[in-house]
Amino acid sequence: MKLLHVFPLLLAAVLTACTLPDPYSRQPAPVTPVTPVTPAPPPPPPTVDVPPPARPPLMIPGEPVSPVTMPDAPAMPAPPTSSQALARLADNLANRLKSSQEINEVQGAVLLDDIRNQVGSPMDTRALTQRLQANLSSRLTFVDGDKVSNLRQQLAYQSGRADMAALVSLGKQSGAGYLLSGSLNRAGAGFSLSGQLMDLRSGEVLWSDKVSGQ
Repeated sequence: MKLLHVFPLLLAAVLTACTLPDPYSRQPAPVTPVTPVTPAPPPPPPTVDVPPPARPPLMIPGEPVSPVTMPDAPAMPAPPTSSQALARLADNLANRLKSSQEINEVQGAVLLDDIRNQVGSPMDTRALTQRLQANLSSRLTFVDGDKVSNLRQQLAYQSGRADMAALVSLGKQSGAGYLLSGSLNRAGAGFSLSGQLMDLRSGEVLWSDKVSGQ
């Protein structure tokens, strides 16, 4: 009878032992996957406002095109000279005219225009004009200077910048039959003085010449 009571206990113990976990069994620990960290994108470059390129004006057929204004060229310094050297130029030009055959054809008053300064720097061309007139006064009769000055003011004439039409009109109103004009220019390291004599009635150039010097 005792064995019958012990057997169930042993069977229960065996079954219980079978269900207990094995303390010596080693199971690998669960691995948690690591999510890669995506780096933040770099900030965008700063934007710079670039003005659009200028578009050329539309060309409309039949409409006038505005002229392009160019800056004036800077004045070039004149070569070194003296008043005596310029006076010799005026004397030499006067002597050329006095020795020409064309001076014998002049029958009437002469309008002497101020010598134009085409050197590119300030020059005393008024003194050259007076020197030329003084040298030719023995052979030519010049219109009174005061009368010419008054007519120039009436015609809004600016010395050295009048066109030929204005000079012809000025000569006729002053009673002159001829126009003597000249210009001072550069010539290498020196200057050249040119002159011409025109018949105002026919528009014919009777004489022209040029002298150079330093």
